[in-house]
Amino acid sequence: MITIKHLFLTFTKEFDALHDINLEVADGEKIALVGEADSGKTMLLRVLAKLENFKKGEVYIKNIDIKKINFKQDCSVGFVPKSFVFFESKTLKYNLEYILKSRNYDPASINLKVLTALKQFDLESLAEVKVKDLSPFQKILAELARVSMRRIDLFLIDDVCSLVYGKEQQKVIEKLAELIYTNQQSTFVFAFVNQQIANQLGLKVVNLKYGEIVSKQQN
Repeated sequence: MITIKHLFLTFTKEFDALHDINLEVADGEKIALVGEADSGKTMLLRVLAKLENFKKGEVYIKNIDIKKINFKQDCSVGFVPKSFVFFESKTLKYNLEYILKSRNYDPASINLKVLTALKQFDLESLAEVKVKDLSPFQKILAELARVSMRRIDLFLIDDVCSLVYGKEQQKVIEKLAELIYTNQQSTFVFAFVNQQIANQLGLKVVNLKYGEIVSKQQN
């Protein structure tokens, strides 16, 4: 699914955000990029989502150069960032419907998929609430609901668990586990600060530090 060879992402002459990254992720594999702040885990997710331009190295998804890949035709990607991206003044239901309308789903399918996602992520009572009025916890569930509605080949999920604590964090972990279970054929790349969450989800762990991969381990 993913092949990365000698990837460098540089913002200044003195600093590599990613330094000589080499990584293989098989079809259907579930991995976690684990590291502290500035370890490069989020930058690597952003490279895979085509949100960062790199000058050196090679990145392939499904054997296609990422610089040439079309995410609507070649590979469907679901990116869940830590910074929420919604129409804040629109309702939750509108936001979920929008993503399907933009991909030309028919009205009946849109209605069924949105209702199913709202139910699956315990958001039914918030369907007509404007996104700006949702809590961070509710917005995380909304992001996961949004990527659950269509077939995704590659999930890229940043460390949303770090935005909540206690029972809310555990609930998010449970919903991530459900997402993995219902998409067993899909490939997942997560980013976490806390390796215990990766272990709880049974993920292969890739440790990063200062933009470099320092170890890989199979759970």
